[in-house]
Amino acid sequence: MRTVATSLMLLLTLLLAGCAGLKPAQPPDLNITNGHLFGITRLAFEPTGTRIASAGFQGDLAVWSVPAGELLGRFKWHDKPVRGLAWLPGGQLLSADESGLIVISDLADKRILHQHETSSGLTSLAYLAGAHLVVAGYEDGRVVTLSYPDLTGQGQRELGSEVVALASDHAGERLAVSTDDRRVRLFDSNLTEIRQLESPSGTALELRFSPDDRELAAGAWYRIFYWDLATGGIRAQTTEHWGAVTSIDYHPAGDRLISLGRHTDANLRLVTTDGGKVLRRLQGHRLCGAAVRFSPDGRFVASGSDDESIRLYDLNKPYRPQRVGRNW
Repeated sequence: MRTVATSLMLLLTLLLAGCAGLKPAQPPDLNITNGHLFGITRLAFEPTGTRIASAGFQGDLAVWSVPAGELLGRFKWHDKPVRGLAWLPGGQLLSADESGLIVISDLADKRILHQHETSSGLTSLAYLAGAHLVVAGYEDGRVVTLSYPDLTGQGQRELGSEVVALASDHAGERLAVSTDDRRVRLFDSNLTEIRQLESPSGTALELRFSPDDRELAAGAWYRIFYWDLATGGIRAQTTEHWGAVTSIDYHPAGDRLISLGRHTDANLRLVTTDGGKVLRRLQGHRLCGAAVRFSPDGRFVASGSDDESIRLYDLNKPYRPQRVGRNW
């Protein structure tokens, strides 16, 4: 009976998710269909906003022009799914894969500058610019810091549960960490705990600091959580997603947030951070959503999915939602 009930609940969820996906939504202005074979895992805008880097399940990296979507280069530094991607000073790219290989590459010269092999089970990556540290999280609960740019080990902390997500603040001095035991904590660059935040009702799947670094947001199943970093207090915001909110990002103004669903919908929602009001619905992907990011000027939203596509939405254009057809 339990199996039947579970199956019926899953079917109902999928049906409801399908209905949510059929709501009129803004179509993408650019749809790159051949982003990465077997799907996209990470996206990162260059600070100038003129390029975006992407990474895939087979370990390949790519760089695209914005907004044209012209492929500027592909790079094969990894052979496992990429779980971390960030731009570094001077146009360098930081990447890491599940095997524990961390790479700093020069895209202009198309070569690896530094690489460091750590243990397998790497789940997440961050860069603390203010402290010149690369930070990696692992399935076994470790958080490790390495110096930039030579990637020599600096520190380590055992958290006792799988590291799900990492995020650095904009000053590059504080690190937020979520673990599979539903804890979210704040550390300094020495991995000294600053504060343990109030626990959410579900695992925080991705973490992002607000532009003023006063707030931390997390995507979770059905909800988005927000923490006041001065007090550690939490508030929950319901969403239109019928499953895991796998990726989120703040608009540079800080008053809006974009969210992307995964397991039962791959829809995108632009909402207000204070009350969760839906400002725009963006047409979702055909398969599970993986990553969503705002361009540095807030004009574009980029998203990537298991369907191998990378989409770009221009928020400067008037919002004219359309019903999703067979050819979306």
